[in-house]
Amino acid sequence: MPDLDVALRRVQEHALPLEDARAREVYGSPSAVNRLLVLNAGPRPGRGTVLLLREAVGC
Repeated sequence: MPDLDVALRRVQEHALPLEDARAREVYGSPSAVNRLLVLNAGPRPGRGTVLLLREAVGC
């Protein structure tokens, strides 16, 4: 996406309706955008690493 505003709008207007339809079919309940991760910069532009943990780490 060219900028953050365009990316956030795409999440709301494109990705959310698709995921909402899937969630309603599979789980019988709607979806929502509850958490977003924005990577502003990194050591190698165009690449990022995200770790999803099932338990609390740190404080």
